[in-house]
Amino acid sequence: MIGVLLVSAPAQASTYPPLGMKTLSRPYSKSFCHNSKELKRGITEKLSGTVRYKRNAYKFNRGIRVRFYDPTLVNPTITVTTTNKCGKGAKAAKVDHADLTQKWYDWKCQTTVAVFVGYPWAVGVSGTYKCGKTKAADRNTGPYGKGSHYTQYNSGAPVRWSWGSDGKGITKGGKICLHADAAATVYIRNRSDMASQALDVCVTASWGSK
Repeated sequence: MIGVLLVSAPAQASTYPPLGMKTLSRPYSKSFCHNSKELKRGITEKLSGTVRYKRNAYKFNRGIRVRFYDPTLVNPTITVTTTNKCGKGAKAAKVDHADLTQKWYDWKCQTTVAVFVGYPWAVGVSGTYKCGKTKAADRNTGPYGKGSHYTQYNSGAPVRWSWGSDGKGITKGGKICLHADAAATVYIRNRSDMASQALDVCVTASWGSK
């Protein structure tokens, strides 16, 4: 539950969350495979990268308050591979062209949450799988040429959500989560098919320093 969190003073200081502001990072990797009957291809899409965030722990009354701030995507990558089918025994199978898109948006579908992006990413209100029309950051690249393996790299930290000066309280052991829509349109001669799916990306909201 989001809100003010207080950790009552424990018997031993070693059980306290480390005081102060810490910048922490956690990797993510989510994928799916779509069987295209029209193209006779398995289309596997994987989102990977790192979610970076800030955690602040400070004394409050007789306990410690822990707050989290500003999840940021670092090196968000989408990789698409095409095979003759999904699953065991799949073999690489080429297509003529491919377009890749990744779209990210707030876990609670709140359009009031500020989103900051760096070029060539775009941000605006658009259709999404989990939230309908909402504020989202996205990047589309392509068309890529003939092949069976495509990657859209995004070096640096191109997308950041601002949770405001108060941040968010997250229960110990909880998660920082974002919605992501992954999509790829692949072409063979004059035919095409799109594989797209919403992926829930969650990382541990660490109370510690690591």
